[in-house]
Amino acid sequence: MKRVLMLLSMLSLLLSGCWDHKEVQDINYITALGIDYKDNKYIIYVQMLDFATIAKQESSKPTEKAPIWVGRGTGTTLTEALIDLYTSSQQRVSWGHVTALVLTESVLQPKQLSQVFDLTNRSQEIRYTKWLYGTKDKMEDLFTVSPFFQLSPLHSLLHEPRESYVQFSFIRPIQFVNFIRLYREKAATVILPSLHISTQNWSENLKQHPILEVNGGFLIKNKELMGWLKRSDLLGTRWLASANTHAAVIVKADGEAIGSIRLENPHSSIEVIRRPDNASYRIKLNVTGTVQTIYKKIGINEMKRLTEETLRKEMHNTFHKAALIQADPYELCLQLYRTDPKLWKKLVEQKKEINDETPLELEVDVNLRYWGQRKSLNR
Repeated sequence: MKRVLMLLSMLSLLLSGCWDHKEVQDINYITALGIDYKDNKYIIYVQMLDFATIAKQESSKPTEKAPIWVGRGTGTTLTEALIDLYTSSQQRVSWGHVTALVLTESVLQPKQLSQVFDLTNRSQEIRYTKWLYGTKDKMEDLFTVSPFFQLSPLHSLLHEPRESYVQFSFIRPIQFVNFIRLYREKAATVILPSLHISTQNWSENLKQHPILEVNGGFLIKNKELMGWLKRSDLLGTRWLASANTHAAVIVKADGEAIGSIRLENPHSSIEVIRRPDNASYRIKLNVTGTVQTIYKKIGINEMKRLTEETLRKEMHNTFHKAALIQADPYELCLQLYRTDPKLWKKLVEQKKEINDETPLELEVDVNLRYWGQRKSLNR
C-alpha cells in the first residue's frame, strides 16, 4: 500500500499544471484601436468584442447582434491615455487580435504619428499586418457600426477590406507595415483610405442602416499631410495599384452612356523623361476589358477607343487634383528619385517636383473582349 501511495505521489509531481490558464470569457479582446488628438491630449478608443458570442454565431445563424463595447482613455501622451484606459478595465486585456487601426486627421502629423508608431511597434502583441485607416467621423460611431444580417463586426469593412476591393476596386486598402514603408520613403506619396459612415445606400426593414465605406483618402508625402481627396478624384490610382484590380466603367460618347466595361488585370509601367531642368513622365497601361452591357449599337473598335479615352480622363483627373496639393499618387517622383536623385533634389529645391503643369503622357491599351451575342456587333 505504501508503494502505491508513493507511486501516486511521484506521478502527481510529473503532471503539468494549468494554474494560469484563462478561459475565453475571462479575457477582454481588443479588435480595433482608434487614436485622436484634441486640445493637446491624446484620446485612445478601443473596440472590444465577446469572442464567446462570436463563436456561437459562427456555428449557427445569428438571431441577435453581437455586443460591441467601446473603451476610451485620455492623456497628454499615448501611454497616459493607455493607462487611463487600463484603470477601468475589469479583466485582463489582450491586444493580439487587433486587426484595424484608425487615426483621425489631427493625428496624421509627424509628431503625433511618431508616438503612434512607437506605441504599436513596441507592443509584442499588436501585429504589423493590421489594416490602417484615417477618418473624419466620430470614432465611437465607427466602432459601433455592424455589418449585414447581424453578423459579427469582424465581417465589416473595418476588419476585412480586401474582399470588397477584389470584387470592385476603388481605393486600395493598406496594411500598417506597407504604410510605414512608404511613409519613410523619400519622394513617395502614401494614400491612407478614409473611413466613413454612410446611411444612404442600405436599409433594414425600411429603416436606414449605417454602414462603413471608404469615401476618399489622405495623401501624405515626405511625412507631411498634403490634404484629402474624395473617392471619385482618386479612382485613377486603382489602375496602377495592383494587378488584382477589378472595376467597371461607364463608357460615354457626347455625354450619352454607350455601355459598361468590366476591367481587370491592369499592368503598368512608368517612364521618366529627364531634362536638364525638368522631367516629364509617360505611363503605359495595359488592361483587359469585358463588355457587360451595351446601350447603343457600336463597333468593337469604337468601343475600345471610347474605353481607353475614359481611362485616360479618369487618370488625368486624379493626377491633376492631387498635383494641386503637391501630392503624387502615381509615385512619379519616386521613380525620378530612384533613377536620377540629383535631378529630383534640384526640382525639390526649386519647388518643381510635382505640380499641375508637370507633363504627363498616358498610353492606354484595352484588350476588349466580347462574348455571347455581343460578338455579332459590327466591327
